[in-house]
Amino acid sequence: QVVSFNGEKKAIEMYNKFIKSAYRTVVEEGLVNGFGMGSVFCILFSSYGLAFWYGGKLIIDKGYTGGKIVTVLFAVLNGAT
Repeated sequence: QVVSFNGEKKAIEMYNKFIKSAYRTVVEEGLVNGFGMGSVFCILFSSYGLAFWYGGKLIIDKGYTGGKIVTVLFAVLNGAT
């Protein structure tokens, strides 16, 4: 129908306008999702590091065993899920 009414240029212009708008929206959504997931994983891995550091501190200072530290770590991880 576009060809029969000589509306090709108008249809192409409308298509390009809408495709640019959709592209901008998808790029913004991707950035937000990326920062969100990055923040979640940063907190997750930082908490793992903190747990291992504190476990090492307990082993050195209070004589805990590695088995106790791992047991508590896995108990906390299972309880959090």
